[in-house]
Amino acid sequence: MAQDFHLKLITQRAGGGDPIVRERVVAGPEAAIGRAAESDIVLADLSVDPRHAKMRFSGPGRVTIESVSGLPFKVGGKSVQRADLDAASRPVVEIGGYSLMLEPEGEDGGVTVTVTREEDEHHLTPSVFSLQSKVFGRRKMAWTFGSAIFVICLLIPLFAAVWFSQNAMIHPDQQWSSGPLSKAHAFLETDCKSCHANAFVAVRDSACKSCHLAGHEEGPLSLARARDKGSPFEPRLMVDHAPKARLSKGTPLPDALPARISTVFQRAIGHPTDRCASCHIEHTKPTGKAMDANAPLSDKPTMVVVNDCQSCHTSLKARLDDTELADTPDWGRHPTFRPLIMTAAGPTPQFQRVALSAGPQERNGLTFPHRLHLDRTGGVARQAIELGARAGYGKPLECESCHKAKGTGFEPIEMEKACGTCHSLAYARNPDGSLKLLPHGELQKVVDTLSGRALSAPGGSNRMRPGTIRPTMFAASGASAYRATFSPGGTCYDCHTITWAGDVVRMAPVKLTQRYMPRGAFDHSIAEHGAIGKPGKAGAFKCADCHKAETSDRASDVLIPDLAKCATCHGQPTTKIAAADDADCTTCHAFHKPGEATPRPGHPPLQTLRWTQGSANANIGS
Repeated sequence: MAQDFHLKLITQRAGGGDPIVRERVVAGPEAAIGRAAESDIVLADLSVDPRHAKMRFSGPGRVTIESVSGLPFKVGGKSVQRADLDAASRPVVEIGGYSLMLEPEGEDGGVTVTVTREEDEHHLTPSVFSLQSKVFGRRKMAWTFGSAIFVICLLIPLFAAVWFSQNAMIHPDQQWSSGPLSKAHAFLETDCKSCHANAFVAVRDSACKSCHLAGHEEGPLSLARARDKGSPFEPRLMVDHAPKARLSKGTPLPDALPARISTVFQRAIGHPTDRCASCHIEHTKPTGKAMDANAPLSDKPTMVVVNDCQSCHTSLKARLDDTELADTPDWGRHPTFRPLIMTAAGPTPQFQRVALSAGPQERNGLTFPHRLHLDRTGGVARQAIELGARAGYGKPLECESCHKAKGTGFEPIEMEKACGTCHSLAYARNPDGSLKLLPHGELQKVVDTLSGRALSAPGGSNRMRPGTIRPTMFAASGASAYRATFSPGGTCYDCHTITWAGDVVRMAPVKLTQRYMPRGAFDHSIAEHGAIGKPGKAGAFKCADCHKAETSDRASDVLIPDLAKCATCHGQPTTKIAAADDADCTTCHAFHKPGEATPRPGHPPLQTLRWTQGSANANIGS
C-alpha cells in the first residue's frame, strides 16, 4: 500500500471548550509546507515563508523534512535546515507558531501529522487584534477619534465659514483636499488613480513615465496614453538621467544633519527623495492669496531642486567607482573636453573619446583642406568671385558659404549643395547639350553608371570652369573611363580616399561628425557666439576665434576649441569682457535631456503645448 500523510489540524476555540479537529489525507510521497494557500500543509503565520519546507518519506515510518526557503525550523529545540525523523519516536517539528507532531500510522509505513497552533499568554493576538482592552476599549477609542475628526475638520470649519465668511481662515473642503493640480495636470483632477496607483504609497516614477517617457518605442505610447486620459496638452517627453539603481547609488545624503535624517527616514518608509515627484511638486497652493479659492493655478508643477549638479558630481567616483565621468566640483575644475572622435567611418561608424590635448585625428574618409578654401587670395577665392552673386558667391569663401545655420547648429553638409557648384559631377552631355551627372553618395551606382560607356570630350587643360566635363576623364572609353574617374584628375579623386584591388576600386566611406560633444549643448545661434546667419553683436566671437580652420590642411583635424576658450567668457565679469556669461551647469547640460541646455523656467509656455496636427510625432525620441 502506498505511503500517505494523514493530517490532523487542531484549532483551539476562542471561547474555550473542545478544540476543532479537521482531518484529511495527503496522497503521495511528498508534502509541501508553507504559508501559501496551495501548500499541502498551510501554516497561516507571517513568520512562515510561502514555500517554507517540504516533507517526504525516506523509508517505512521515516520522514525527511528539508527547508526550501533557506529559513530554519526547530526539532527538539534546535534550529536546523534538514532533519531525518523516525515517526515511532513521535518527534515534534516547530515552524513559526505551529507544532507538527509525527506518529506512525498502521503497518503500511504511513505517518500521522498533528498540526497545532501554539497559543500562550504572550501571543500578540489578544493585545493587537482584539477589541477588548483592560484600560480603554479600542471600539471607544475609534469612536472618540472619529468624532474628534468630524468636529474639528468639518463642523468647526463649516460654522466658521457661515458666521465669519468674510474673514474665514479655513475652508471646510480644504481639510479634505490635498490641494489643486497645476493647469498642465488639471484634467486628472478626478482621476487620482492615474498617479496614485496604490493606496498609501507615494507616487512612483512609473506613473509619471506612462505619459512622459521618451524613446522611439516608448514615445508614441506615452503620447497616446496622455491623449486617452484627456490631456489638452502634448506632454514633454523625457529620459532618465541614469539607470535608477545607479542614480540612487550616486546620489549623496544632504550635508545638514536634519535633512540627512529626514532623507533616511523617508527612504525607510517608502517615500524616497529621488522620485520624479520629489522635484516636480503637485497639489501646491494657488498663486496669490494662500486661502483664495479663486486664485489662478500655476501652469506647471512647482519645481523644487532636491539635489543640484554639484551635490552629486563633486565626488561621484567615491560612490560609483566604475563611472567614466570625472568629478566636477565646479566650473573652475571642469575636466578638459574629450570629444567623441570617429575612429572608423562607414554604415556603423566607431567612436572613441579622446582629449583635445592629445591632438586627435578623425578618420572620416574625406579629403578637404580648409586652408585652401578659405585663402582669400588663392585660386578658390578667385573662382568664387568669378561665379558672382547670382550663383551665391561673388566674394572669397567664408565659413557660412558651406555651413548653413539651422536652429542651434547647422544643416548637414551635402555635396551637391555645398560643393557641386565648383566640383562638377558631369560625365557626358545629353543630346540637348545638358550635362549628365554622376550619382553621388553610393560608389556602386557610380560604377554602374560608368561601366561599358564610351565617353568622349575635347582635349584641353584639367582646370575647367564649374559645370563642365574634365577632358582627361573622358578622353578614353569603356574601362579606361571608369578608371580615369577614380584616378588623379578624376571627378572622385580630389575629395575621396581611393585605393585599387586589381581592377576593383575601393573608396573609404565618408561620415561627417555632427556633434563632438553629445553630452553638452552649444548654441551657435546666440549673438555672443557669432549667430551665423543673423545680425552680429558687438564683442561677439567670430568663427575663426574658436575654430582654426584657416590653418587646417586635413579634414581629419578636429577643429573644436578647448575648455579654456569657453572660460574666456563664461565665469567672467562684464567688466572684463562684453560677452561675459555665467558658468552654471545648466547652461550646457540638462537633467532629463543629455546634450541640451536646461530650459528657462516656464519654457516652453504651456499654451504652446496644445495638440496640433502631427504633434504626436514630435520629440518622440528626444
